[in-house]
Amino acid sequence: MRFISVFSRRFTTLAVASLLVPAGILGISPVSAAGRLAATVDVPADVVTEGLTVEQHIEQQAALTASLLRELPPAASLKQIRIPVTAQEMASIRNVDRASSPLKVGFVKQLSRAIGVAGIDKGFKAQDGNLIWATVVRVPEAGAIRLHVQDLNLPEGAELYVYSRTGEAYGPYTGTGVDGTGDFWTTSIFGTEAIVQIRLTGREAEALLRNASMKITHVGVISATFPDPDVNTLAFCGNATCIVDATCYSAANSIKDAYAKMEWISGPYIYTCTGGLLNDSNPSSTNYFLTANHCLSKAATAKNVSFYWRFRTSSCNGACPSNSGWPYKTTGAGVASSNRNGDYTLLTLNTTPPAGSVRLGFTSAPVANTNGVALHRVSNPDFGPQVFSQHTVSTSAPQCQGWPRGERIYSRDTLGATDGGSSGSPVVNASDQVVGQLSGGCGTNVNNVCDAVNNATVDGAFAFYWTSVQPFLAP
Repeated sequence: MRFISVFSRRFTTLAVASLLVPAGILGISPVSAAGRLAATVDVPADVVTEGLTVEQHIEQQAALTASLLRELPPAASLKQIRIPVTAQEMASIRNVDRASSPLKVGFVKQLSRAIGVAGIDKGFKAQDGNLIWATVVRVPEAGAIRLHVQDLNLPEGAELYVYSRTGEAYGPYTGTGVDGTGDFWTTSIFGTEAIVQIRLTGREAEALLRNASMKITHVGVISATFPDPDVNTLAFCGNATCIVDATCYSAANSIKDAYAKMEWISGPYIYTCTGGLLNDSNPSSTNYFLTANHCLSKAATAKNVSFYWRFRTSSCNGACPSNSGWPYKTTGAGVASSNRNGDYTLLTLNTTPPAGSVRLGFTSAPVANTNGVALHRVSNPDFGPQVFSQHTVSTSAPQCQGWPRGERIYSRDTLGATDGGSSGSPVVNASDQVVGQLSGGCGTNVNNVCDAVNNATVDGAFAFYWTSVQPFLAP
């Protein structure tokens, strides 16, 4: 295991004494190409005005779901496929170390026989002047389902949707898919079933379908609960006792609409981290999103990452938000810049976040070597609701190998804490300006997430990698 891929205080498993970097390694300030100290760049926060509000999005999904259900063939003729899940497969996520990063929250199951369409076949039914093909995929043990679509090639006028009976609907997926490859993962559908439906309109529908193709080769199964069921009595939503609800703190109000819980597929598993929107002075109007390199860094992974916006409690220490239905998810991103040094990934979102979301401001001014600087953040540990934490920069906290001060910011927790799934969460200063993002932790008692005396929180320093992201954020 690389230590830079471990992110919360209890994730680093070696004692500080064995992890100290050489005394000669000092903090590094950003410099210009000529070697002079670069001028500080400050960009203020902004608010997303384009796109749909959460309320509009919910209304749109409800209307689309109702329309699709009206066209759904009768139950007697509707093909239904049950995906068997073994106890071992469920244990692979239920028994995961909740401190690992990125945190594992689901697994991928390859189908022994792909679900698919190849030209016009008996699966298509005439409904209200349209040709409809539909299949219900059931996974009784699932909290949510994602589907791997391959070889998508639909004629003009054909639309693929994936939806639930409870009001979630995603699509239309058309042509050869999101990026023209015909290969992608659909956005997760909460619950134990996902309805896959193709609609084709027009008088030439049957003729057009002769060359159509689509197959589902894998099913992603996401845990029904975000915390370990055995720790539900610890604190709100199953978190450790020191972790606090972001909804309880007014200091979180100005930044919490920037953060999103992330969920993506990599190999045989589904993972989660946290990230946040960044503002920029680039006239391209791209929606930039900052997270950690050790979470994800590859374009092939980023194109299928989903963002759960505003996943939080509705009142202070109120009922935990349910993973059985969340109102606003978007899927897909590109990678603008990423590096292990500084442990950062700057994504570009394929879909506009909810209107009213905050794009965080930032500063290129270094803080890693300024003792006592106050920092705070919002994050989504354990694939659960937003939490809040405050920290103070510590220049005396021992350093872990591979994480030199300057490239990383060491701080002590003064309120709350982070945990598995918090990785990548942007940390801001007292002016709500991003100065870094969560890498992990370093200390002598890292198995105790609440030990702020013997452990330090470690962030990748925005100032360290500023020259790499400046061409995107402030050209």
